[in-house]
Amino acid sequence: MIPKALISQIRLLHHKKHRDAQQLFIVEGYKSCIETLQSSFEVVQCFATESHAALVQKSLSINNSGKTDKFFPSVQTISIGEIERISALSTSPQILCIVKKIEYTLNDLNGEKPLLVLDAIRDPGNLGTMIRTADWFGFDQILCSEDCVEFTSPKVIQASMGSFTRTKIVYSNLSDYIKTQNHRTIYGLYMKGIPIHKQAFKHNDIIVVGSESHGISDAVAANINVKIELPIFPHETAAPESLNAAIAAGIFMYEYRK
Repeated sequence: MIPKALISQIRLLHHKKHRDAQQLFIVEGYKSCIETLQSSFEVVQCFATESHAALVQKSLSINNSGKTDKFFPSVQTISIGEIERISALSTSPQILCIVKKIEYTLNDLNGEKPLLVLDAIRDPGNLGTMIRTADWFGFDQILCSEDCVEFTSPKVIQASMGSFTRTKIVYSNLSDYIKTQNHRTIYGLYMKGIPIHKQAFKHNDIIVVGSESHGISDAVAANINVKIELPIFPHETAAPESLNAAIAAGIFMYEYRK
């Protein structure tokens, strides 16, 4: 059994202010937990139902074969009812890890690699999907504005499906940073601009994606070199007003890699 006091302590991590204060966050789901356990993130505690605990132990044994010096915490077996009480999700996936935050800074960004910049992305599902898509297309660094949703939000972690473990995610003032990058081409994704297929990209460009509601902020837009658009192909009855920010970012990254 898990003590009631510990349940209360874990449930505090459902809220941003307590994640910030404790520098801890929650990861749920078999795939995400396994990837986190095998990553550079430190897993403080791991809880699972009996069936999932056995799966975790088996997976870690097979994948590592005793050839790693990374510390893996023991998996504490608890009931389905208990894990539902500590879960941040509406339907618990029967495994949950408490993970220590890693704080990346601007100094961790590699100027020789492409950089995805996200301006005021506040929807957790969108951010999580962008992190997952960036991982797929080899964008292993993301710069978020200070008013973006935090990547340690349970819904962001869930949507990223473990990709947050392979991506450096930095929060900072976008315009201040971009002003220092005048040796790189800075692209912004807009409704009107140069069609993306007519642009030749380089190895270390900066790609800025704004929110669906407000687009790219004026402070950031002042530093953009090239406005890029994803051409629309309206059908007979109507043309959609806009494209989901995560979908647009995914198309942008695909074209960039082409």
